[in-house]
Amino acid sequence: MIKPENQFFIFGLGHREKHLYKDGALINIRTNETVYKWNVEREKFLFDRYMVVIWTKEKNIFLIEENEHGLYVSDITNGEERKDSACLAESEINLPDFEEYEYPAQMRILHQEILTSFIGTEPVPNIYVYDKAWYRDGAMMALALEKTGNIDLLKPWALSVTDLYDRNNKGNEEPDNLGQLAFVLSFFVDKNHPMVVKIVDEAKRIMKNGLLTGMTDYNHHEIYSTLWLKLALNRLDIDTSFIKIPEEFDSYARMFWMDRSEVERKTLYENKYDEWYPYLWWAVKHFENEEVDEKYLEIKYPMSWEIKASEARYEKIAPLSEEYAKNKCGAPHSWHASEMFMYLADRTDRRK
Repeated sequence: MIKPENQFFIFGLGHREKHLYKDGALINIRTNETVYKWNVEREKFLFDRYMVVIWTKEKNIFLIEENEHGLYVSDITNGEERKDSACLAESEINLPDFEEYEYPAQMRILHQEILTSFIGTEPVPNIYVYDKAWYRDGAMMALALEKTGNIDLLKPWALSVTDLYDRNNKGNEEPDNLGQLAFVLSFFVDKNHPMVVKIVDEAKRIMKNGLLTGMTDYNHHEIYSTLWLKLALNRLDIDTSFIKIPEEFDSYARMFWMDRSEVERKTLYENKYDEWYPYLWWAVKHFENEEVDEKYLEIKYPMSWEIKASEARYEKIAPLSEEYAKNKCGAPHSWHASEMFMYLADRTDRRK
């Protein structure tokens, strides 16, 4: 993980306006307006509680906090009494504390990183280096948001989509998009919805021997793509008898932990940790129900990232971190955060 030159924290859960706290300033990310500026003597980041406490050289204490109801800045110099409290964004978000899980603090941070991965109502991998939704990342976010009672955050975007493909990898029509879009839609519509009908028609058009054809991430991952489609169509109560999953190798298939029944559990290649695309490693760990070293669960912020992705525009993250821009790092990252979150959630569920 690339370390930023200075600690920061992103505020703005769900569709709320996004703000960045860094170097004693609270900045509106969309407008680049400095909303607050403090003469900081010291500061304390409470990552898993979505708070920053600021002690100023004028001997005042300020609190930036985000909760279920909104984002607030308060003068707390007099302790519990909040003076001159200002609300910068307001909407209702469900924020479980995850205390029934094995790693509650980590899950709270990861949940926050997922919830701040919206530009307006559109889910994105990272709010700085990507401008539009990726269907794969959106579907992974859906898995986590359903678990936390926030799935409706995806509804405005899902119902506004008109293209069967996100076309984000050099304009390619990637077949996994069909199942991923159908999966997100399945939370809000039934099988008769026009987009669902179009997805099924398109899937049948590009199928060969019951398997979707085409390139995903510039490689052949037809089994992975078809598994997404089958998952979504089952949720929509659509007959999947036309789908046939062959006994063939697909390196991405081991990432599909949502349904292990169609994939050979063990393969001959080693699942090496990938510093650039760690979500791939986490997905396979989840699929195999394997333990992870505690070093990967260190409490920090951000906990998720992606490095040197082909379509990311890393120069745009310089206001957050020059180190990120220089090293081509996008952090936090919604797919990575979602994979980690679901791994930790299912890990505890399996042990109950």
